[in-house]
Amino acid sequence: MLNFKPITLEARRDLLPFLGKKHHSACYQSFATMYLWSGIYQTRYCLTGEWLFTKSGREDGYGFPYGDGDLKEGIALLRQDARENGKKLWFFGLLPEEKAWLEANYPGEFTYESSRDDAEYIYEAEKLATYAGKKLHAKRNFCNRFEAAHPDWKFEPITAENREDVLTFHRQWQAVNEGEDEGLHKEGCVVRCALRELEELEMTGGVLTAGGKIYGFAIASMINETMMDENIEKADGEEPGAYPMVCREMARMMKQKYPELVFINREEDTGDEGLRRSKESYCPVMLLEKYVTREAK
Repeated sequence: MLNFKPITLEARRDLLPFLGKKHHSACYQSFATMYLWSGIYQTRYCLTGEWLFTKSGREDGYGFPYGDGDLKEGIALLRQDARENGKKLWFFGLLPEEKAWLEANYPGEFTYESSRDDAEYIYEAEKLATYAGKKLHAKRNFCNRFEAAHPDWKFEPITAENREDVLTFHRQWQAVNEGEDEGLHKEGCVVRCALRELEELEMTGGVLTAGGKIYGFAIASMINETMMDENIEKADGEEPGAYPMVCREMARMMKQKYPELVFINREEDTGDEGLRRSKESYCPVMLLEKYVTREAK
């Protein structure tokens, strides 16, 4: 039986050699995201030989193996672990190329269920940093409106000096927006953890201010050299242009910090219709499909 352990900050040195690969594109393929949500999703990890395995939830769903060895060996180890636990092997968040590999190598042995709610939105970093083009003219207009109303606006890094102010803004945002939404309540725990462990996780945070008031903030991490994950984005929904400003300025900040940045993953919409309309309005270049994949027999 494989020995799965909690994902802690100290586990970072064990996991990083398996992450940040060129083919990685999903938000959960960055250590920061994996760690921040591990308590919510009960995600654990196991290192054995040349493999990194992950497992999540009470139903013990597995992540696709991380490693450069013979994938059939990795799948065999997971199948054995599932059976020793009295369960069938199943994968959460299987990506299209992983699905194609399983179909080719284990024909008819797995079923695949795609979930639109879990698809991740991928954008061109340059487009979000400029809002260039006809399709994004509304975003440019909103930014112009915000800048005209707040000529002293600034977008600055989140630091030890302003961290508590950002936490206060987030608490106020929760009071207005959370209500009975359990998902937002869980996300609130993630936001607080990210802000407090920003440096340890090598994440980047930016905060939008004007007239001494915070209007929004964002926190991001890198999945690989060319793909960023916008982990968190919050803004004053009553202030016209606040959200487009935070999105644009965070893209600019990350492009300056990481010159090779090409794409931005803004994660899934979880089936929330308002969030879906918002994410679609920024004109993604693709939706990254994910599949729940189970042994057929």
